Order: sequence, then structure tokens, then C-alpha cells
Amino acid sequence: MKLVSKLYLSFGTLLAIALFSAFTATLVAREAAFHLERTRLAHEVYEGYLSLSNHTYQLFKQFGDAMLIGDRDNGTGETELLAKIRQDIDMLRTLIAREVQLVGEEEIEELEGLAAIEGLIETLLTEYSLLLESSSRDEFFTDWGRLSHVLDEKIDLDFNALVLTALEGEAEEVRETAEESAYSIQLFNSLAGALAIIAVVAAAASLWLLLRGIRRPIDKLLVGANELAAGNLAHRIDADGRSELDNVGRAFNSMADEISTRETALSQSNVRLESAVADRTAELERALKQLKTEETDRRRLLADVSHELRTPLTIIQGEADIALRRGVKAPEVYKEALEKSRDAAKHTARLVDDLLFVARREAGETRLRTEMVDLLGLVPTIIDENRSLANGRSSVVSFVSGLEEAVVRCDGNRIRQVVVVLLENALRYGASRVDVQLHAAPSGIVVMVTDNGPGMSEEEQARAFDRFFRGSNAAERYKEGAGLGLPVARAIVEAHGGRIALESEPGDGVTVSFTLPTRPRLEAVS
Repeated sequence: MKLVSKLYLSFGTLLAIALFSAFTATLVAREAAFHLERTRLAHEVYEGYLSLSNHTYQLFKQFGDAMLIGDRDNGTGETELLAKIRQDIDMLRTLIAREVQLVGEEEIEELEGLAAIEGLIETLLTEYSLLLESSSRDEFFTDWGRLSHVLDEKIDLDFNALVLTALEGEAEEVRETAEESAYSIQLFNSLAGALAIIAVVAAAASLWLLLRGIRRPIDKLLVGANELAAGNLAHRIDADGRSELDNVGRAFNSMADEISTRETALSQSNVRLESAVADRTAELERALKQLKTEETDRRRLLADVSHELRTPLTIIQGEADIALRRGVKAPEVYKEALEKSRDAAKHTARLVDDLLFVARREAGETRLRTEMVDLLGLVPTIIDENRSLANGRSSVVSFVSGLEEAVVRCDGNRIRQVVVVLLENALRYGASRVDVQLHAAPSGIVVMVTDNGPGMSEEEQARAFDRFFRGSNAAERYKEGAGLGLPVARAIVEAHGGRIALESEPGDGVTVSFTLPTRPRLEAVS
């Protein structure tokens, strides 16, 4: 139940009790006024009958005295008494009429009793008047007897009885009114006590209901506020009622949900920001490391290129010096010098060409002359052309392929260069057997060269595609290498949109494979 409804209910209950109490008090006040008015009228009627009785007795006493002494005082006293009697009767008639109007028709009997008394008085006055008119001195005793009979029977018996009956009736009415008033007062006191108890109970119940409806939700709100202030965003207020404070609790829960959502979003944003900063930092560190590595490689490249170029240039210069010494030489001497110079120039041209290709690959400016090439015909041809390398070392080179066709668009000369590099590395660095395989893969055609040589360490595998890097085995067995074979091979394969990979275990040979896509996305074609 809503708090406003509870307030309305409590207020309505107390208002109903107050209105009922006011209504009851009004009824009791009207009842008390009625009893007071009835009692006052009864007293006045009672006094009126006493006054009538007194005046009547005075009148007939005066009549008796006048009969005895024969002096009627010219009738002045009788006239005054008669006027008072008439006034008493009129007053009684008015009072009894007010009683009839106040109480009801049950008071009509009093009017009848008053009429009887009035009739009796009129009868007595009539008889008395007759006595006075017919009486003489001689008839005194006879008339006195008649007057005594009137006074004794009519006044003392009939009139007195009627007056006493009227007075007893008024006295009884006063007693009844007093009893009714006492009962009404007692009833009012009981009702007032009951209403007071009901009012106290209703007020206590309303207060308890209000406090129960307010204190518990407020305590929940305070606990929720303290939990939220303490950072416990998972705390929720149990607000399953329909009161205003329950609505506040639900609004508090919505606010906590919103804060929790925003806190979670903020935390996630912080995590993403920290991750982005960490990634960016790592990227910058890698870039810095790469710059340092590239700077080191650049310096080493200059040193290695200088070293590699110095050897053929030294050969050319030395051969030229020998040919140009004093004296004329035989043609064979000049021919040998020119052949050695030519070989040195070829080596230099090849070295420069490899460096230029790698540089263009890194700059994204690779130039390829592509055409449709069948690897099933190209690879065996390359193997046959380089068997001289194997024959000199008693090595065996085999070719295996289960494909019926292996046509790709590529630069045949550059692919030839890749296969030659792989065969030279396998044969010159200690392999007695080399297996060349050709098979299909989801991404294209795979060329795999496997040897049974001494293999490479993990560190050597990590740097195998670095320019001018030569493994320990290569440096010991082949002095003339420049360390550009695998870097150039990777540059060529990646320029065709393929991938090259190297796997090795120390003492268990090396496997180098490269994949050429059947639908290559070439970087540059010319």
C-alpha cells in the first residue's frame, strides 16, 4: 500500500471517529437540553398547580368568611383571586401545551386533568354564586350546610384529589426525566470511553502502520546509500512494494544499475585504453627496436657490401695489374686475367642485383616478368642444371610429385633463382641427400626442399632470413657465400603473394618450403 493511501486511511479513520464523536456529543447535548427543558416545564407546571391550589383555597376561604360575617368586601378580594386563578389556569394551559409540543401526545392527559380542575372550579363558583343570591339571614344555617358540603366534598375531596394527582404526575415526570437524563449521561460516558479507546487504538494502529511503512524502507535506503558510498555497486534494495519509498528504492536501484553500467564501461574503457597504450608502447618499442635493428643492419649492410664488393674489385684490380706489368705477356696470360675479371664482375653484378631486388621488395617496388609456368617442368629442369653441385659431393637429389599439373602465373627466372638458392644451401652445407617435392595445398602449389644435413639451431632459424647472416655450418663449409640467398628467396616468394618457411632440428636436416598461389596478387608486374 502506498504511503499516501496509508495517510488517507489513517486520516479518514480518525476523522470518522471524530465525526462520530461530534455527532454523538450533539445527540447527547440535544438529549440533555430536552431533559432540562422537560424538567423545567414540569417544575413550572408543578409550581403553577401549587399556585392554583393556593389561590383556589384562598378564594373559597374568603367565600366562607363572607358567608359567616356577611362582609364580602364589595367582592374586591374575590375578583383579584379569580383573576389570579384564571391567570394560573392560562399559565398551566400554556405550559402543558409546550410539554405536549416537546414530549408528544402523552401530555394531553394533563390538559384533560387541567380542564377537569377548571370545570370543578367553575362548578364551585357557580354553586357559590347561587348560594349568595338565595341566602338570607334566616336561611344562614341551611346555606352554611350547603356551603360546608361544597367546601368539604368539592374542595377538600374532589379539587384536592385532582390537584394532588396533577402534582404527583408532574413529580413523577420529573423523576422519569431525571432517570432518563442520568441514563443518557451514563450512556454518553460509556460511549465516550469506548470512542476514546477506539481513537487511541486507531491512532496507535495508524502510527504503527505509518512507522512500519516508513522506517523499514528508509532503513533499506540508508543501507543501500552506505553500500553504494562504500563502493559496493552490486548491492540492490529490496523494493517489491507499491509505496512511494519503494518507488524511491527502485529508482535507487536504477541509479545503481546506471552507475554500475557506467563504472563497468569506464573500467572497460580504462582497460582498453591501458591495453591500447600498452600496445602502442610495445609498438613504439618494436618500432624503436626495428629502427635500431635497421640502423644496425644498414651499417652492417654497408660494411658487408663494402666487404663483398672489395673482393671482386680486388680481383679485377689484381688481374689488371698482372696483365699490365712490364713486358709483353703471352695471350694466354691476358686471356686468364680477363676471364678472372669477368667472373669477378659477374659475381659483383649478381650481388648488386640481389641487393637491389631486396631493397625494391622492402620499398614495395618489385618488378616481375610473369607468365604461365608449369612447375612440373621447371623444377626438374632446375635440378638437372644443378646436378654438378651434387656430383661433386656424392650427393643424391630426388624429385617427387603426385600432381598432374602445377601451372601458376609467376616470374620463371625468379622462381628458378629461389629453387637454386635452396638446392645450393642444402648441397653446399653438408647434405648427402636432398628431396624435392611438389604438392598442392588449399592456398596454392607448395615446393618443398628437404635435406639430411646437420640442421640449424633455434637462434640460427630465427635469423636465417636476415641479410648477410650465415649460420655457423655455412661459414665453416662455404667461404664464398654472402648471406643473401634466403633473404632474396623470401623477397621473391612474397613478391608473388606467397609464403616461405624454414623448419629444422639440430642434427636432423633442414626443410624449406614455399607456396605459390594459383591466383597470385602480385605487387608489381612489368
